[in-house]
Amino acid sequence: MFKNKKQLQYLWIFKPELKDIAKRVAEDHVKWMNETHTKQGDKALLMLNWSIGSEFKEGSETGNLSLILTEIYETQEGINDHFKKAQNNNSYFRDDFGDFESKCESHVKIDSSDVIYSMWS
Repeated sequence: MFKNKKQLQYLWIFKPELKDIAKRVAEDHVKWMNETHTKQGDKALLMLNWSIGSEFKEGSETGNLSLILTEIYETQEGINDHFKKAQNNNSYFRDDFGDFESKCESHVKIDSSDVIYSMWS
């Protein structure tokens, strides 16, 4: 399905009291992506997914939540274009995004990776 495409993935771990801000971050980003990204050609955004769930360590819930962003593009050009658009437009995250991120327990950002396996539903 997405084998040999390019993926961007971010993960934030945060306290439950930040859940509403996390949802707003996702909502704003989706709106911006809909307004600015193409669905065709080398720069095509093929998939955008946000999820929130409990964090687990060693098989047990930690009490924290995770916010996960996954974007899949046709080629690296799509990811490059994404970051170029982001530099030219500060409105894709609310003003409280920096505050949200600074309050997170941790975060991991993978700006580009190769999809090596993919399945359909």
